Amino acid sequence: MAKVRLNIEVSEEVARLLDNLAEREDVTRTEIVRRGLAVLKAFRDQIDVGRAHIGFVENPKSLDAELIGVLTPPTGVEEAAVRQP
Repeated sequence: MAKVRLNIEVSEEVARLLDNLAEREDVTRTEIVRRGLAVLKAFRDQIDVGRAHIGFVENPKSLDAELIGVLTPPTGVEEAAVRQP
């Protein structure tokens, strides 16, 4: 796949966050952005099938934590999820 170079402008706070995450994961800032985009894509894919929540679990039978308001689903997703069989 051909690569495209993108330049983005971010706040100093976001730049520090990228640097900290990259150091913690021992990868580049570019890889951190790629991973973030992969999470957003996975979330959107789940919205398409009626699942609009991201959660974290230690035990798959019990939700330990849920992300709320970070990746907001489009309007109407909650209602669509209820109507699905």
